[in-house]
Amino acid sequence: MTTPSADVLRQAASLLRDKATAAIHEGRTTWSAGHTLGSKSPVVVDDPEQPSVLIETFAARLERVNSYLELLGPATGLALADWLDAEAGRLSGPDVVSPHALAVARQVLGETDATP
Repeated sequence: MTTPSADVLRQAASLLRDKATAAIHEGRTTWSAGHTLGSKSPVVVDDPEQPSVLIETFAARLERVNSYLELLGPATGLALADWLDAEAGRLSGPDVVSPHALAVARQVLGETDATP
């Protein structure tokens, strides 16, 4: 029997895995920050030489946003989904849940009160 907390963790892991997998194009799971050749606009790409995913921001001050997106590419989403599944699998009762894993899962699921 699964606990309600384990169900939340598994639902979040499933959603993360679906979204991360959908963001993979041509097998590329990591993203990097860079700039366009012409305008030098900040971008996040899945391959600096031949990008198929390109997220462009139009203000230099948003390069910090790009750095953040770079960290959270599909590879990170898949690893986070695996962690949430592992946390759900080790639960033996409602009192054993990692409050941090549950907080992450609730944020992923869009629950408003997700603090540990």
